[in-house]
Amino acid sequence: MTTLVQRCQTLEAKIKSLAQAKSLATDLKHIQQRTGEWQARHSKLMNLRAQTAPLTLASQDAATLASKKGALRQNAQKVLSRLLEKDDIKELTRDAAWTRLLNACEGFTDELDAAGRRAWRAHLEQLGTLESPNTLRLRTPPMPSNDDALQAYQVSYAAFSAIARLELPRSPDDLVQISAHVASCRQAFARLAFDLPDEVKAFYDAIYAGTATLAHVTPTVAKWLGEQGQLDRFRVRSAHR
Repeated sequence: MTTLVQRCQTLEAKIKSLAQAKSLATDLKHIQQRTGEWQARHSKLMNLRAQTAPLTLASQDAATLASKKGALRQNAQKVLSRLLEKDDIKELTRDAAWTRLLNACEGFTDELDAAGRRAWRAHLEQLGTLESPNTLRLRTPPMPSNDDALQAYQVSYAAFSAIARLELPRSPDDLVQISAHVASCRQAFARLAFDLPDEVKAFYDAIYAGTATLAHVTPTVAKWLGEQGQLDRFRVRSAHR
């Protein structure tokens, strides 16, 4: 038969086992909480660093970030040292050290975000200003070669605008792509004709109004169309069937 002493010993062992399980559960809860708090902030910071890496930050912003990065590293080292020394996850929140670390990470992230946005705007300004396709269409004479150039311009301008509207570039490829779109816009812009001889302008106005006749094809118009390689783009049709 099991003696009373043996029963007490068994009960004591179970109590210790339950206490250890409860302690482990408490430690696990603290670990999950601290891990979640840090990972949320660290992940945001790492994503932001990847976005701002291809940008050239202003010197003043770079100095401010260096200072905040130093403070973050100092707080992180203090927390890590405490954890290694005490080997107890609850030691992290014994005082304000853990809160200071989280705040330092958030402060560095916020400063990097603001500096990155300023650097991105500066980069866009360096690329130069592009007119909207609608503005260009209003101030260019209607003619087939201008229509072709404006269509090419509009495609590149739309791609440029999609990237330029971003608060920050998504990757280094965005900087490469937006520069290429600006170059394509300028190439299309160079093909636009803004000044036309009066007779040529009258000819195109009549073409687009559907009222053009052979009378509009004056020697000046025919010569200009030939020089621009536009003669083959037009066909003569009788107004009567």
